[in-house]
Amino acid sequence: MGFLGGVWRNRFGRRVLEQVLAYDAVESAEYDERAYEIAYRLKNGYAARLNLDTLYQRFDGKIGAGLFQAVENLLLPPDAPADWEQVATKLRPVLRRAGYGAANVEGPQGHDRVLARPSLPFLSELVVIDLPRTVQFVTEQDLSRWGVDAETVYSIAHANLTELAMNTMEAFDPPQSVRVLEFADDDGESYVGSLPLVAGWLAGVRTRSETRPLLFLPGHLGMFVVLGATPEITVQLMSLAQERHEAALRPLSTVPYTVDEEGELIPFHVDSDHPAHTAIRHAQIQLAVGVYHAQTERLRAEREGELGIPELLALRDPDGAETTMTSWPDGIPNLLPKADFICFVGAGGDVFRVAWDEVARLVALEPSDDYHPPRYRVHDHPPADIMTRLRALAS
Repeated sequence: MGFLGGVWRNRFGRRVLEQVLAYDAVESAEYDERAYEIAYRLKNGYAARLNLDTLYQRFDGKIGAGLFQAVENLLLPPDAPADWEQVATKLRPVLRRAGYGAANVEGPQGHDRVLARPSLPFLSELVVIDLPRTVQFVTEQDLSRWGVDAETVYSIAHANLTELAMNTMEAFDPPQSVRVLEFADDDGESYVGSLPLVAGWLAGVRTRSETRPLLFLPGHLGMFVVLGATPEITVQLMSLAQERHEAALRPLSTVPYTVDEEGELIPFHVDSDHPAHTAIRHAQIQLAVGVYHAQTERLRAEREGELGIPELLALRDPDGAETTMTSWPDGIPNLLPKADFICFVGAGGDVFRVAWDEVARLVALEPSDDYHPPRYRVHDHPPADIMTRLRALAS
């Protein structure tokens, strides 16, 4: 997106925020520029997130009476469930990039956070309440209000997709050749793209089709599953996933996924001599860099300089291989993202990089709590003798 496009989108978002805050029923609201949403809470305790992408496209970025009426219709749903019995049947699991919904909304009991848990690398599982005209993300305060724990919410959300999961099995007969099965969800009502979260679903696909399936989730709606993929075809599939990712209203991931021997959902890994290795590695790095970048911006805003929040950077080595690197400046505490290499930056201009695994053999790199993707808290550079050994390992 160009500079002017971003300016107009932000202008549109802030104008919608003004409209949201103008309603008497609204207790608080906050514009999340990164997610391009407005997180809000009504005075009756109802909390949700208003997606601005859809509104921006629907009204072509124009601000007027039609937009304000649409905002009002989405903002004040008359049919929001009031108690646990009503809400339980409407719960649905969804996948989002890690950190989605991390912006807190101030409510009557303080800050509220969207319920989320790690699912796949750099992806999180959230739960929504499926309403006729919108969705409401379940928050931690909702759990207290309903008197249930998080595991109950996730379990019921999965159970609510059981019938859909069983109905899709008819599509997965053993393939005679490569088959690409598209599961579209253009209106966001079927939640078919959430089926990989249901325990045993993709393992069931493997059993019924007698082949190891590949799963692609380029956008937050829908998915496509490939049966009988050959190494050469996988290269083409990576290009298809990239096209779908670029066209998605809310891009998710171009990484291919599959199941392990225990039936668990995992990223699809290939050896370095596989024809699709370069494309898959690129997809993994781009997802990691994008998610870490959003996390870095959020943490820098929250921490306001109290400690270093280094970026994760994508690098291309002379041989064409892609890697990642982060920096470790001396003299301040830092929260390092997980990377292939750490670049040590000394006060006197001494700069060198060492592979993460080599550093971890000499220095304790422990993940800090409550960060997904993970961050590792470090302080000053290691003692001089360790630094000497690290320089000898520099690449």
